[in-house]
Amino acid sequence: MRITDEQHQLLLSLKVERLRDNKANVALVNTFKSKKNPVLEQIITTRHAFDKDREGTTAYYVVKGPDGTLLLYFSLKCGELFENLDMRKMQIAKATRDNIDIISNPDKFDSETVHAAQLFIKDNWAEILSILPNLHDYADKKGHFKSDVTKELNSEISRVLKTYPAIELVEFCKNDNANDKWQEFGLPQKIGECVFWYHIVPILKSVQEIIGCEYVYLFAADNTEDRFLANYYQVALHFENSNKLGANKPHYDFMCYFLHQKISDLDKGVEEFKNNFNPDEDIV
Repeated sequence: MRITDEQHQLLLSLKVERLRDNKANVALVNTFKSKKNPVLEQIITTRHAFDKDREGTTAYYVVKGPDGTLLLYFSLKCGELFENLDMRKMQIAKATRDNIDIISNPDKFDSETVHAAQLFIKDNWAEILSILPNLHDYADKKGHFKSDVTKELNSEISRVLKTYPAIELVEFCKNDNANDKWQEFGLPQKIGECVFWYHIVPILKSVQEIIGCEYVYLFAADNTEDRFLANYYQVALHFENSNKLGANKPHYDFMCYFLHQKISDLDKGVEEFKNNFNPDEDIV
């Protein structure tokens, strides 16, 4: 069942505030506790989060209840995703483009050359099909790759096929000391889902109005055998795991699972969350 007006207003009453914007937060963060994520607890209760927020390198937000109770905190920063550049695909792409040109202009080439071009397309069809959407990109890159390596003065440059502007959800953690307070709200959904769909998504959308941004991503710190946390992010928050996109993973996120989703899909996720907020009446 869809969320009620009363529940909707209750979620809107949660206050999302930049950590650095209120001096009272210096004392408030001392009430934060996380048994499952002691590292995330330490980040918010020490100077780390305040320093990063003031520097502007990572934006930290605290989520408070109507009475000022610290319920949860999260942080965001700019990032980038990419598609890897596959040298084998570059070779296939250039050969494909050249052979298609031969097949398309049979009068300009002898019959043996045309026949060889047809055989190449036939023998490599499965691989060609896999790169067809990016055929032009791959074909164009082959001739410039070695030249770029020679021209570029910075030896630490990584060359990829494409890049995608993104926002990283760096930290996302609820306050165990506020569990009872959240229970008092009487909502059927977990606090993480409510904060994500009602308060984090609007921030992501507002950022997209200012700068180009296509994806939101995170590294799920999940040490469980059944990948409980990663599965939660995928099912409840609609993040996905695919080999199509890559990300630079810093040491801080080693042993974490990389997940992502398109910002353009978030509005659909919000509606789905609202439409299924309450259990159906006929379910006992």
